[in-house]
Amino acid sequence: MNTFIWIVTAVLYVINLFVRNSIIMIVVLLLGALAIFRALSTNITKRLYENNRFLSIYNVVAEFFKRQYMKIRDFKTHRYLTCPYCKAQLRLKKRTGVQQIHCPKCGKDFKKNILF
Repeated sequence: MNTFIWIVTAVLYVINLFVRNSIIMIVVLLLGALAIFRALSTNITKRLYENNRFLSIYNVVAEFFKRQYMKIRDFKTHRYLTCPYCKAQLRLKKRTGVQQIHCPKCGKDFKKNILF
């Protein structure tokens, strides 16, 4: 989490070089102080709990953007569908028309009409 705080602090500092806003500078100083406090803290269990909360949120956001990237990358060759039973993301070869799809996660079969 400290790495993330330092990166945000650096980005805000660079923005402040061009914008010159006192509120941004105060936020930069507070984030820097928070990162230093976290680095010097001896309460390891509390920092571990904070880090686990941060990673749970970070992983959800990172997984969303990873899926969006994969959809864009595979646009010409594959289609991504969601299983209506277990909500798993399925990656199918690009074929138009009605398809019989088998979900590998829940084992159910369903039909889906793929237009393009």
